[in-house]
Amino acid sequence: MKQKLDKFFKPKSIAVIGASKNTTKIGHAALKNILISDYECEIYPINPKEKEILGIKCYKKLADVPDKIDLVLVSVPAKIVPQIMHECAEKNVENVIIISSGFSEAGNHELEDKVKQIVENSKMRVLGPNTMGYKNASDSLDASFVFGNPRKGNLSLISQSGALGIGMIYLANNEFVGISKIIGVGNKLDIDDDDLIDYFSQDPDTNVIGLYIEGVKDGRAFMNSIKACNKPVLVVKAGRSEAGARATASHTGSMAGSDKIYDAAIKQAGGIRCRDIIELFDMARAVSGQPPAQGNRIGIITNGGGLGILLTDACEENGLTVPKLSTKTYKIVDKILPDLVKPNNPVDLVADAGFYRYEAATRALLEDPNIDGIIVASVHGGYARPREFTAAILKMVRERKLHEEYKKPILATWVGGKEFEDLVMELKSAGVPIYPSSWRTARSMKALYLEGERIKREKSS
Repeated sequence: MKQKLDKFFKPKSIAVIGASKNTTKIGHAALKNILISDYECEIYPINPKEKEILGIKCYKKLADVPDKIDLVLVSVPAKIVPQIMHECAEKNVENVIIISSGFSEAGNHELEDKVKQIVENSKMRVLGPNTMGYKNASDSLDASFVFGNPRKGNLSLISQSGALGIGMIYLANNEFVGISKIIGVGNKLDIDDDDLIDYFSQDPDTNVIGLYIEGVKDGRAFMNSIKACNKPVLVVKAGRSEAGARATASHTGSMAGSDKIYDAAIKQAGGIRCRDIIELFDMARAVSGQPPAQGNRIGIITNGGGLGILLTDACEENGLTVPKLSTKTYKIVDKILPDLVKPNNPVDLVADAGFYRYEAATRALLEDPNIDGIIVASVHGGYARPREFTAAILKMVRERKLHEEYKKPILATWVGGKEFEDLVMELKSAGVPIYPSSWRTARSMKALYLEGERIKREKSS
């Protein structure tokens, strides 16, 4: 029976083996990150050559620490790691992060097997090797060696690539996506994707789970973890092409496997496949802040006919439909529009559309039982003020929270320049997903539809 990961993410004591005074060493960065975290715990640097590091008493070896240790970070040369793991087992350490690289990802399978054998004969849970560690933004603990702090939020990320994981932190901050936890799994010697999905599914600080994977070691356990999860699971699976599969093997030593098999397995389990990291964040913003779509019928509102057509094509290509307006909605919208246009879906508000047309048209589609989700689009055509587009969306989002019948997702998209930038930030900071592309908007709406379908299946089972 595998140990749970509560103490792994919330340790009361941490030792850093390979802690160093040398600021260029990973062991120095890992120790410093823990120290500057706003997290209370006991910290023990381990280095046989030092008496203190960064003002903290240093121990020559792990056995010298008089207290129980919940988590150990290991940053020493790969060849020494088996010895260190023996010491961790003798000390009854429950959780270990092996930051050190030079194992299966470098073709050194024999050394990794030695470490794995030690772990299998113990009660330890081990992350890595070849990992950045993790950042627990919810509890303000940085158990990694990399620089950068995510905004607190409800998305937990699992990455098989450390460098990409670091990049995701900055991308999330730029996109106003809050992070609960981000963890690099490295070579997945012990702690695997399914372990983390199981943990995050029960984590009250996590509402959405995102993964970047290159390969999984236990496909059945991976599928079962997604299937059992009651939260959206977004998956970027790399190595789709033959060349990508070769790159995967050289990067983490993973066998990419058939992309069609992965695609079918993720869908069958109830996960949502993302094409890349940008799409993962696009979809995360949608499913974390918007109600799921109850169907695939989408209403589109725009002040530019061309953008409306692009959105329609993108929706249809992604399995969504853009139905004709009902007779009741047609009559309501007809009163909103200028005489020169007639209602349709997409609803073309014409280039000079202001607050009233956007607000009234959005309300009409929210009230229409034949529409499951709404996309509100704006083109900066030089007539209307983008501020009115933003204000209308914010008002409708506020009203939706007050009316049960309005529980439909609202996504926004825009085409324009600098005049839109502040307004985009305003919508993002208010939790309204807004995208600069019709395709990205449609893909995010598809994620909301797929999440709605997953919830229906869960309720009926």
